Amino acid sequence: MKDISVKNLSVSYGDKVVFDSFDATLAGGKINVVLGGSGVGKSTLLGAIAGIVQHSGEVDGIEGGISFIFQKDRLIPTISVFKNLDLILKSVVKDKTERKNRIEEMLSILEIADCRDKRPTEISGGQAQRVALARAFLYPSDLLLMDEPFKALDTALKQRLLKWLIALNERNPKTIVLVTHAIDECLLTADKYMVISGSPATMVLEGEIEKSARERSLADEDLSKVRQDILRTLMV
Repeated sequence: MKDISVKNLSVSYGDKVVFDSFDATLAGGKINVVLGGSGVGKSTLLGAIAGIVQHSGEVDGIEGGISFIFQKDRLIPTISVFKNLDLILKSVVKDKTERKNRIEEMLSILEIADCRDKRPTEISGGQAQRVALARAFLYPSDLLLMDEPFKALDTALKQRLLKWLIALNERNPKTIVLVTHAIDECLLTADKYMVISGSPATMVLEGEIEKSARERSLADEDLSKVRQDILRTLMV
């Protein structure tokens, strides 16, 4: 899967310049984590990559569809979990039985098969985010953009969801761009990480973590330097 190149990106809202000739490279088929303080432009960067934020510059290397996961699950509250998932598959998978099999397999993998016939209002926030994760991986996209989807979750649930994210991407690789302010999410998932800061935002730190995400723990000594580097950069 090709890398995605962001070249000479510029975005402004009125007099506020968010990005000015910003460059970045996103590792293809890998988990790319973008960190930065509130309001620095992390969500704007995702919007520019997705083509839903007006910008100048180029975003090269996107070959297939794009999936998006937000902080809020954005499920349709009046229909069941199964129908929410079936809805996004209908346009690309015409066979009803195949759609059913794909959905039930994904619900089983994420351990929410018992939520199949419930409405989003009848399940927990953590279960709803797992449904959002299922929806993103069921849709045939090569790029998954994630805008702080774990922000409102407790630590234990967040770590379980991060493990599911890693497992799903090993099973069906996508180029993932995860925007967050939480260093632990970066340490547990990132193949490549980037820290942006300033106004307009610039790249102030980037690096790679070679250890398999499946084998990582927040207690790993070899992640301590990455943590310190990120902390030092964010506190400037």
